[in-house]
Parts: sequence; structure tokens; C-alpha cells
Amino acid sequence: MFFFNPIFIWAFIGLLFVGLEFAIPGVVIIFFGAGALITSLLTAIIPGLNSSVVLQILLWLGASSLSLAFLRKYLSKVFRGKTLIDDGSEASGKTAEVIERITPDKIGRVHFQGTTWKASSYTETLEEGEKATVLKQEGLTLIVSKSLIDE
Repeated sequence: MFFFNPIFIWAFIGLLFVGLEFAIPGVVIIFFGAGALITSLLTAIIPGLNSSVVLQILLWLGASSLSLAFLRKYLSKVFRGKTLIDDGSEASGKTAEVIERITPDKIGRVHFQGTTWKASSYTETLEEGEKATVLKQEGLTLIVSKSLIDE
């Protein structure tokens, strides 16, 4: 009964959870997968742990919780996706040139389609001369981001 060995069961659960992270975003499930892989590894190298299901479950919960608590904030930044907000306007996804500094706290200006527009950014600072991607248009103000431009 090769596949009913707890080492392989934990490894399978770990790989399954890591794979599910690609289908269910949020950077949470991967830590339970990591906990299962750690449990598989420790079950293989620590004598006696192979026969105690309760200790394996406690180890899995502990490893998952610790990795979630200490690594999620860091890995969420690393694996953060970029989403282009398409509001249906013709401006979305197009490039503009910053002509007046834009910060999250201060509206600036961009040159876009032959004229200048007020522009703001949710989280970034854009300096004069930089290229910006238009995320959406809110009235007469363009919401822009520099992080979506492929240079």
C-alpha cells in the first residue's frame, strides 16, 4: 500500500493545494499546501511521526498557520496581479504623457489625444515626462497608472 503512506498523502494534499492557488486567487490556499508539504517532509524524517495522525494534523495546522502569518503579506505583494479597469470608455488602456506631477494625494495633468487632462493615481507617484496607462475616465479626470506600461 505504497500510496496510503502518510508521507505521500501529505505530499499529494500539499501539491493539490498549491495547484488550487492558481484557480482560486487570494494567496491563502498555497500556505496550507506548504504546510502539508512540510508535514510530509517531517513525517519522512522524524521517527514515530508516521504513526501519529493527530501529531501530523497538529504539525500541518501549525506549519500552515505560521507560514500564513509570516509570509502572506510579503508574497501577496510578489504575486499581486495587475488589473486594468475597463469602464467601456475609449480612453481605457491607452497611453498618456505626464506633464504635471501626479501623486495619490494630488491631481496632476497628462497630455492625451491632443489635449491636456486632469489626472490622478490611486497609489503611485508619476513624474513629469513619464508615460502612464489610462485605467478609466471619471468625468473630466483620467485615472492613470505607470505600472501597466510594458516598455
